[in-house]
Amino acid sequence: MGFALFQQSLDIDDGIIVLLENNLPGPATALARPRFEGYVRGLWLLTAATDDAVVKFQNDKCPHFNVLIDQIGTDPETGGAWVKANADTNLKDFHDLTHGGMSHVRRRISDSFIEPDYPEEELISLVRFGLEIKVRIGVKILAWMQNKSALYQLNQRAVAIRNTP
Repeated sequence: MGFALFQQSLDIDDGIIVLLENNLPGPATALARPRFEGYVRGLWLLTAATDDAVVKFQNDKCPHFNVLIDQIGTDPETGGAWVKANADTNLKDFHDLTHGGMSHVRRRISDSFIEPDYPEEELISLVRFGLEIKVRIGVKILAWMQNKSALYQLNQRAVAIRNTP
């Protein structure tokens, strides 16, 4: 189930790219939250959920998102520190973007027009955030497969991505 949620998160990321390529930044940014939350739920299932919690999840009873984050923890090795930092920094904006709050309104209204006007650096950050999630999913899959060679190659690519301005 964790890997299925990872796949869903990757599909959402593909959708974000398609929307951006078609000049639809509003709907693209609206998908930032489900992309992140799908990744976090998948990580929780794979690393922190108890057997009882997995059974409850199968029966459509998932703990509140903040509980998932707390259970994942803040260990940098597990990716928990990254999850916690991004939840603390982005969840309010993700919620607003997903549900049509002021984050969208501010990017659509000026004194002279009503149309999408999303800063390019925000859209670049949206794509880079997706790349980071892809790398983290790749690490989990390759570690599960015990493919050290591919993990090394992915690490080299991740370093290059992270160091690209």
